Amino acid sequence: MAPPNKIVKLDEFSMSDDLAHVQVVDASMPEPKQGEVLVNAYLRPVNPTDVILIKTGWAGLVPLPSTPGSEGVGKVVKNGPGASKFKEGQRVAAAPWPQFQGRGSWAQYVAVPEKDLILVPASLSDQTAAQIFINPMTVYGMLHEHNIPKGEFLLQTAATSVLGKQMISLAKHYGVQTINIVRRQEAVQELNSIGAEHVINSETEDIPQRVKEITGGKMAYGAIDAIGGAISPKVMKSLRKSGKYILYGALDPSPVSASNGDLLAQTKTMTGFLIYDWIEQPRKQEIIQEVLKLLEQKVLQPHSGRSYKFEEVKEAINECNRAGRGAKVFLEG
Repeated sequence: MAPPNKIVKLDEFSMSDDLAHVQVVDASMPEPKQGEVLVNAYLRPVNPTDVILIKTGWAGLVPLPSTPGSEGVGKVVKNGPGASKFKEGQRVAAAPWPQFQGRGSWAQYVAVPEKDLILVPASLSDQTAAQIFINPMTVYGMLHEHNIPKGEFLLQTAATSVLGKQMISLAKHYGVQTINIVRRQEAVQELNSIGAEHVINSETEDIPQRVKEITGGKMAYGAIDAIGGAISPKVMKSLRKSGKYILYGALDPSPVSASNGDLLAQTKTMTGFLIYDWIEQPRKQEIIQEVLKLLEQKVLQPHSGRSYKFEEVKEAINECNRAGRGAKVFLEG
């Protein structure tokens, strides 16, 4: 008899705060198809991107019924036809998990394309291995897209997030200074304590003016924004002439905007970043190995928090949504 396969199942996408549409159910054991590997996932983080999927289905990109889950770590159970790269029992992660096909990591067993699996180095803990994809590769990707010269400035919002802290560390590794926007005074002190060079409290300080002071009038070379909405024109105003603004989140669901002057006279650009698209490039395997090395060297350090049982998925989602959380929430089992 096949072992039980608990999954988180969505029959609809909903903005409802009660999360009534998020259910844990028993499902049949998936059978790996051509080029796939069956993985027993046992630890997976709850990311803001997962919450967006649960609420919106990523604007029609995800089918129903669906199982969310953008990251996780597990062990190989068996290979499907044509798959032979990994051995039974080996620890693996994925870049990405097949959540856009409705088969995310919030399941105990997932059939994953072999080409997307990553052999996890023995030096990485399960908590780190479960977080290989979303934050580390997004930080790496956005920083490389900006190609900021040493000594110049990167401006970022939501700087106390796990991703924000990793950006501070990786930018420093590359000789790039960060200007970090937060909304709470205690967050200023928190980031100062981990070596952030410059922190702006958006509730009490004028963002463009402070950026001008910090940079000696040069303004930020580039910017990344997890919020969007009302803060976006302030971030755009803080950029140098021809600077690039990258939107990678939408904590404020209202549209981003920029002045005509920023886009025309200043020739600044606005673009989006989605790791699922960016990673699919000729250098994919090389990028993965570079990010694994940065994790092993602890240049990139995930911030791990509380783990919840599989059946406590709603509590885990609520904890992920809690302001000032500062560490990653996990589902285990």
